[in-house]
Amino acid sequence: MSLPLSPAASAMEIERGTSFYLGRIRADTAYVRGLSGAGVTIGTLDTGISSAHREFLQPGKLLPGLNAVTAGTDVTDRNGHGSHVAGIIAGARDGRGNAGVAFGATLLPIKIFLDSGSGNTLALDAGLRHAIGKAAIVNLSIGAAGPFDPRAMQQAVKSGLLIVAAAGNDGAPAANWPARFAREAWANNQIIAVGAVDGTNRIASFSNRAGDTAAWFLVAPGVGVVSAYRNDQYATMSGTSMAAPMVSGAAALLMQMWPRLRADQVATILLVTATDLGAPGIDPIYGRGLLNIAKALQPVGALTTTTYNGKTIHVLNGTMQPSAATSAIWSLAASGQLRAVGRDDFQRDFGIDLGRSVARSTALSLTQVIRGMERRMEVAERVFADDVEMAFARESWIVAGNHGNHGNQSGIAQYDALRSRLAAFSLQARSGSGMQTSFALGSFAGQEFGAQGFKLAPDLSLSQVAGLSNPYLSLLPGTSHLAVARELGGYRIRAGLVASGARDPLASSDIYLPASSSLPKAKSGIFEVSRSFDGASLSLSLLQTRESNAYLGSYSSGALSIANRAATHSLQLAGAVLLMPQLALAGQAAYGITPGLSSDSLVAGVTTLRTNAFSLALVAADRLRTGDRLSLAVSQPMRTYAGQLTMDVLSNEQARDRLVFSMAPAGREVRGELNYQAPLGPLSSMGVSMMLRREPNNIADAALDKLLALRYATRF
Repeated sequence: MSLPLSPAASAMEIERGTSFYLGRIRADTAYVRGLSGAGVTIGTLDTGISSAHREFLQPGKLLPGLNAVTAGTDVTDRNGHGSHVAGIIAGARDGRGNAGVAFGATLLPIKIFLDSGSGNTLALDAGLRHAIGKAAIVNLSIGAAGPFDPRAMQQAVKSGLLIVAAAGNDGAPAANWPARFAREAWANNQIIAVGAVDGTNRIASFSNRAGDTAAWFLVAPGVGVVSAYRNDQYATMSGTSMAAPMVSGAAALLMQMWPRLRADQVATILLVTATDLGAPGIDPIYGRGLLNIAKALQPVGALTTTTYNGKTIHVLNGTMQPSAATSAIWSLAASGQLRAVGRDDFQRDFGIDLGRSVARSTALSLTQVIRGMERRMEVAERVFADDVEMAFARESWIVAGNHGNHGNQSGIAQYDALRSRLAAFSLQARSGSGMQTSFALGSFAGQEFGAQGFKLAPDLSLSQVAGLSNPYLSLLPGTSHLAVARELGGYRIRAGLVASGARDPLASSDIYLPASSSLPKAKSGIFEVSRSFDGASLSLSLLQTRESNAYLGSYSSGALSIANRAATHSLQLAGAVLLMPQLALAGQAAYGITPGLSSDSLVAGVTTLRTNAFSLALVAADRLRTGDRLSLAVSQPMRTYAGQLTMDVLSNEQARDRLVFSMAPAGREVRGELNYQAPLGPLSSMGVSMMLRREPNNIADAALDKLLALRYATRF
């Protein structure tokens, strides 16, 4: 059941239905933006205007006009043609009759015809010269069979007037004059010739075609158009005379939106944004195509802006992938605070939501879980002598389907293939003087530092508890390390270098990544002091982490690029205590400082950022069956708690804004992890993993992230 419209709403709907052409030329986009043509004056060189008509009664709608035939001021329309044209240009949007394309524009009536509709070029020339300095646009819904002295038109062009001229109603292959003057070099792209199309957007049978003015030719609805007429009446008329005022109204909307545009720029924008009709591209029938106001209000060409130091950048190029430490940027993007002004090829300013280029961190996905469950890791250790140990891990996984033609009639073999690679490697050597040297690649690289390096009992290692890893080593995926250690007075002193690169040094050809200087890289120098007691261990680690093409784990380019480097100094205090045989409690707290830096994007700079991370874990062995491992960890991953980001952006054509935002997110991720692994026999094993993330990636409004995975593996 529908409710009846109010009388006012019903009247507006009726007026809108009468003004069907507004939808055809997509004028509503302009009205949504508050455009009406206000402040723009359009000269109508025609049979005059009925000043008492309801469509023109608004104060200031009509300026004092000129009767170019008599050199007087009587511009009363006794023919109806001029009022009809004027109503299409700027008729009131008041729920009566029809609405003009630029209903808020001002009209300058210039009568160049007798009441019978006949006229001459002398009156036209006088009318054009009168419009100079008084109007920005002149509408010429007129036609002549042949060329005439163009000096008045040349003068109008030089003065900056935009001239919109009807192509004529002879069904001819080319436009009549004065529209045909559009092809002349002196026209300076300031004359638009306009043809008419019917209700199916086909060229009207009466309309002249584009011909040799194709590059300056538009079409608009021109069949069955209702508009004002003489004596406060309305009439339905057809012709290119009805199509031309739609283009004049569209030009007024553009001029209101961007007053600094020149006439030739306005014309070019309308021409290049037209909807292509007929043969692809500019053609001799439709020229550029159908007037499209919505597209004319969109950027033409690349949108650019300037940074605070004068660098020009493309506003819409580039991306931003925040990390947990920089997740405040996502919140700023989601709330629409990352805005700037960009300019197109015509230096028109457009408000841009830069937040559209910011990607939200993804939640734990089923794909990730399945991929992880498909992989299996085999770790082998070998002791060559009392002072040399080696360990390596081989990773295997299944790749499904499509591996070539093996007799299948379809040419595609459907079978699963087993892939494997060396995933990690470590080598430790001890000298007689107590010096220990280690080298590792892959997943073993970070497990000798901090709490993960503790071993409180022969079968109770903390290396596999992810929540106990140094959070600042998470900035170095796919790492390798070289370290030396020595025992001094009961303390163990270790120094090392951990590095990651664009390419995994152990990767097989199946997972090859091309080397690229633009891929994120990082390296850390580590100095660590640790001490073990009876059933307990403590360590203090100092790191200096340098990132290249990344910033605290986030990746960015283009307008929101933060930096292509970062240097973070961090400290980690870790400890573990054996509560009972095969049961340990371990924890770590880490703090980092990333010094501020400047950038040459719209992000002018970032102040010093302070970050932290915490974790606590219970680790047990041989709880339910011999050889099993159980860990329960609660952690807060790396999070920024102090620091600011500054943006310097164009706010309009004249001014810049300097915006300062906090880099401390409103959310705080708290992660809980439960892992259990157990052998089921000499050939089988099982595992259970469960994870909960509250406010994942430190995003306050993010939904609880949940993961549950069961794994069973056997060899046969």
